Amino acid sequence: MSRFGRAVVPPLGVVAAGLMFCLMVLTCVDVVGRYFFNKPVTGGFEMTEMLLAALIFAGLPLVTLRGDHITVDLFDAVTPEWLFRIQHVVATLIGAACTGYLAWRLGLRADELASRGETTSQLGFPIAWLAWAMSLLMALTALALVDVMFRPPQRHLPGEEGPGA
Repeated sequence: MSRFGRAVVPPLGVVAAGLMFCLMVLTCVDVVGRYFFNKPVTGGFEMTEMLLAALIFAGLPLVTLRGDHITVDLFDAVTPEWLFRIQHVVATLIGAACTGYLAWRLGLRADELASRGETTSQLGFPIAWLAWAMSLLMALTALALVDVMFRPPQRHLPGEEGPGA
């Protein structure tokens, strides 16, 4: 793994694990409260939405750096090596450009949400913070794609199990 990957994966892994743990505890407490005490967690649905959004965006750079995206390998076995390398570079560049653009647009949306003072309806949590976090994590995903571009491409041949298979 590259220096970028070694710097990003451990802290993001801890963040993702923490988010998953919070989601698990929230769901457990909400279900027990709802069905045994007739008292669900106030704002539980909003918290679940925010935790899921944060978890998904925290996972994107991790999945990208590990090469665990779903891939279509229909022509891997018959694609010449030189074309396979070009395909790898072009695909990761397009992915980096798209995720970079989405990071920029999410940042603009976060600024707009902050200027309007938008909050969640029950808890009053400022939505801009979540949008800024999503923007940052999407930018990390774009950087992860640039990092992946400099790795040798991995062929997925029939009958082989390996990373991302």
